[in-house]
Amino acid sequence: MRQRKQEESLFTVLLLGVTGAGKSTFATHASGIALKIGDDIEPCTQDPLAVEFELDGRQIILIDTPGFDDDRRNDIEILRDVLKWIPSQPMLKSRSIDALILLHPVTRDMDGVTGGEKRRVELLQSLLGQDAHKRVTIATTMWESLEPGYAAQLEGELLHRKKGRMGKGGVWSGIVELGSAIDQHYNNKESAHKIIRDMIRRSNDMYRSKDASNGGALALGPSFFNKLLEQLEDQLHELRDRLFLHDREEEPELPYENDPRFGSQYKEWNEWRQEKQHLEDRIERCESQLKNLRTAIVWIGRAARFGRVMWASQVRLLSKLFT
Repeated sequence: MRQRKQEESLFTVLLLGVTGAGKSTFATHASGIALKIGDDIEPCTQDPLAVEFELDGRQIILIDTPGFDDDRRNDIEILRDVLKWIPSQPMLKSRSIDALILLHPVTRDMDGVTGGEKRRVELLQSLLGQDAHKRVTIATTMWESLEPGYAAQLEGELLHRKKGRMGKGGVWSGIVELGSAIDQHYNNKESAHKIIRDMIRRSNDMYRSKDASNGGALALGPSFFNKLLEQLEDQLHELRDRLFLHDREEEPELPYENDPRFGSQYKEWNEWRQEKQHLEDRIERCESQLKNLRTAIVWIGRAARFGRVMWASQVRLLSKLFT
């Protein structure tokens, strides 16, 4: 009974965002547990990491995750690895995610909305159940990284851009209209705790609402898998285009070993061959993932007709797709 009460009092929050958005910093401020901090170039968090702490008498679990926009893994693979890792942890094995924080550095607002950001938000939106958008907070970060005078000068422009993301047709408009919150994180404990308290309050309101039939839990339903399919097809098309352009370049000539040009030209030839092999391997992997994913969509569609597909089953299926 005591263990059951402890499990019911847990509030689990998933932290997502690009590399350098401040996920590990947020978790450090909120929990008081020092995590290794990266930057916007080299991510420190290569695997998910959970930290547990108490806030207002309630146990909170924050899940720090690898950053998006990683050269080594695409966003789909990162999300796959996170969802695969969650049920492998004893404290999380039988739990769904209670809330999700998408951390967004305001320094990126100066560059406008990128295609990667748009695809990422679309993927996130498809991940959420009907009522789960109310469990999401987009927390803008890195305000303190702007010089005081510069920050004041840019504040109006940054807020204007933020409103553009939230306005009609904006990249955030879909999830905001469905109940997601926008907040500012000021890189300190008080700010992190305020965001978490607001999420707990909104979660409690959902449980009291008759409209939230399933509590608004995250659900990997058909729309999520269809969005994965769409993004993988786009990725495959892009990779094939890159390979086509690469093959149009003339393969560097490889001279004889006793030729004085051998060293420099061998390096050029080897780099050309490695890039070709890298693209061919990625295309083969993407084609295999697409084949598995199309099969999974059929399975999920059939299972949905007979009842809700459990979270653990969905995550196990997702992890098998990309092995």
